[in-house]
Amino acid sequence: MDHDRFLIEMHGVRFRYPGTSRLALDGVDLAVGPGEVFGLLGPNGAGKTTLLRLAAGLVAPTEGAVRLIGDAPASLRRREAARRAAFVPASLHVPLPMTVREFVALGRLPHLRGLFESRDDRAKVRAALDLVEAADLADRPYASLSSGEQKRTLVARALAQEPRVLLLDEPTATLDIAHGVALLDRLRALARREGLAVLASIHDLNLALQFCDRLALLRDGHVRAQGDPESVMRYPVVREVFGCDVYIGRNELNGSLFMVPLAPPREPGPGPSRPVGS
Repeated sequence: MDHDRFLIEMHGVRFRYPGTSRLALDGVDLAVGPGEVFGLLGPNGAGKTTLLRLAAGLVAPTEGAVRLIGDAPASLRRREAARRAAFVPASLHVPLPMTVREFVALGRLPHLRGLFESRDDRAKVRAALDLVEAADLADRPYASLSSGEQKRTLVARALAQEPRVLLLDEPTATLDIAHGVALLDRLRALARREGLAVLASIHDLNLALQFCDRLALLRDGHVRAQGDPESVMRYPVVREVFGCDVYIGRNELNGSLFMVPLAPPREPGPGPSRPVGS
C-alpha cells in the first residue's frame, strides 16, 4: 500500500501480550486514508483497543508491519509520533488538579518551541474546545466533570495536537445521544476538510453505520469482514460476530441502514398474580 494514499497501514499484523499464549490480533490487514472515518466494531475483547494502540505506537506488533504515514509508529520519537497521531483512550484518570483548559493545552506540548505557550497555542486550545462543545467547561476542574464531559475533553486535547491521524477508543460510549451525534458529525467534517484519518472503535452500531465510510468487524483478534457499511453489516456476519440476533432495516429519512438487537423469545410466565383479598 502507498503511504501517500494511506496514513495508517497494517499488513499481516499479529500481536500477543507478554505472558499470554493467545493472540490478541491475528493476521490483520487494514488501511485508512486521509479524509476517511473508519470504524472498528466487535464485542468486548475482540482486539479493537489493541489495534488502536498498535496504530499509535504504544505497542509494537509481534509479527507483521504497522505504518503511520510511512513509518513504524513504535520506532518514532514520542514528540514526532504525537505530531502524527493522537490517541484518545476510553477513559483517563488525571492525578494532578488542573482545569479543563490546562488539560487540553497539554495537547500542544509536541508543538511548543519554548517553555510557554504562544497566542497560536491558546487559539488552538479554544478551537478544540469549541469543536467538542466544551468551551463552557474551560475553567472547571477536570476531576469535577461527568464521564461524558471528560470524554469530550479528551477528544479536545487530541484535536489540540493537530494530528494527521486521530485514534479514538469508544468516543461516544459515555455521551448522550445529542452529543454523540454532534461529535461524530463534527469529526467527520473535520476529517473531510483537513484530510485527517480517523480510526475509531465504536460500540453503537447505528452511529457507526451513519458516520463511518468503512468498517471492520472483529472477533477473537480476526477481521471477519471489512469494507463499506452496506457490504459489511450483513445479518449472518453480524450474528456470528456478536452472537445475537438483530433486525437490519433501512432508515426512510436518509437511506442508511439501522439495526435493532433482538432479545431471545421469552418463556411463558405464570401469568399475573391475583390481588390480595380478591
